[in-house]
Amino acid sequence: MTCFTPKKPRGFTLVELLVVIAIIGILVALLLPAVQAAREAARRSACTNNLKNLALAMVNHESAYGSLPSSGWGGHWSGDPDRGHGKNQPGNWLYSILPFIEQQQLYDMGHGQTGQLRKDQLAARDGTTLSVANCPSRRNGGPYPSGASLISGDGTGQASYYTSPQAARADYAVNVGDETLFDDRCLSITADQYDDAVLPNFPPKASQYSGISFCGTAVKLRQITDGLSKTIALGEKFVPSTVYENGDYFAADDWNMYAGFQDDMVRSTFYNAREPSHTPVQDDTNLSSIDGSVARELFGSPHPGGCLMAMCDGSVTVVNFDVDAEMFRQMGDRADGGTIKVIERR
Repeated sequence: MTCFTPKKPRGFTLVELLVVIAIIGILVALLLPAVQAAREAARRSACTNNLKNLALAMVNHESAYGSLPSSGWGGHWSGDPDRGHGKNQPGNWLYSILPFIEQQQLYDMGHGQTGQLRKDQLAARDGTTLSVANCPSRRNGGPYPSGASLISGDGTGQASYYTSPQAARADYAVNVGDETLFDDRCLSITADQYDDAVLPNFPPKASQYSGISFCGTAVKLRQITDGLSKTIALGEKFVPSTVYENGDYFAADDWNMYAGFQDDMVRSTFYNAREPSHTPVQDDTNLSSIDGSVARELFGSPHPGGCLMAMCDGSVTVVNFDVDAEMFRQMGDRADGGTIKVIERR
């Protein structure tokens, strides 16, 4: 009888194991850029949808109230649920369109209330983040520590101060047009000076600025004579990647996203040949390379290649970082008669 002795299974040699590991490493290296590109494409698509929804909400605001939303009174003023819309509303454009992005409950926080209860409600609102207000390639909007002292109506027809311990921040800003030095036309009264009697002399007329929303004022769609598809409504604002979480003053990213007119929520397309242009920049741009006052007024983006801009018809356009400064200025001016070439629509 023949007896067979089974052979022991042969194991992997060290060389074979190293070859397999090397092949796996090569495959991962080849696949990783594709995975990262797919993720960025998804984030860019979400950012595009955010801008589209915000722009359409502004158009719906115009249908309901006769004008696009204003940008509020001044940075220390806060959205007031009892003061309606237009020049009577201290809060900014984002606060005014909350009912049109399915956030009526957030808009109404503090409505009809007085005293500390009202202040607590307003403070809670100021720290409430919204995914539609943030670019997923950048951050989630917080909330971030604040401690800001703000002014709003007290529910009795007067105004008072309250403190917001947290601030939600937005990544999008409205187009004020070919403007700079924003604060010189804000309503600068304080709570103890507040009275409806000051409002007849405020705000500046729409003819004093060229964009679509400004301090206490906004325009009607029929005043955008250059065409809705050719005029910027809002876009991604410049926030240096090094200060996403810092609340940096010089990047105009230190205030809550419902407060009144301030450069956290408005940006410019200003240009003349004697001064630095306001063309969009990428977030990885070194902040020290940009004039401090200019950085606060720039559009910008974390996405490679260009900045996403929503036009007044609700379409979204990619504006290249190397866009011609004069063409970009014209895109921000609603009625200059300029002819522009839209780069790409989404």
